[in-house]
Amino acid sequence: MAGHLRHAAGRPLYEVHEILEGDPALDLGVRFETVDFGAAVDFAFDFLDREDPRREGAVSALEIVRVEGSRREAVWSYDHSRSHEPAARNPVGVWGFDVTRRWQGPYRAPVRPKTAYR
Repeated sequence: MAGHLRHAAGRPLYEVHEILEGDPALDLGVRFETVDFGAAVDFAFDFLDREDPRREGAVSALEIVRVEGSRREAVWSYDHSRSHEPAARNPVGVWGFDVTRRWQGPYRAPVRPKTAYR
């Protein structure tokens, strides 16, 4: 009931669902709910660490769903089978840049100092 009151106050609710992979996938239910997205992500990783610490597939998938009134939107997901794909191991394939290297910023042409003789 508290979740419905939070909706009335205009705050979204975040639900962490455990999903069993398959065709069709099966939603095993809500494992946690909160009004704080960060707390939902923390719970999801804690759940994975507790239930599948070696990421061997004991947890097939997790999904965080943002609920606002009658709207539901998946805003984060973990999928065991996709976490082992080559693109998932390549930071450039996942993020679009190498997250393991220091970023130097965008390239800029050197600026020449202004002189009185120009």
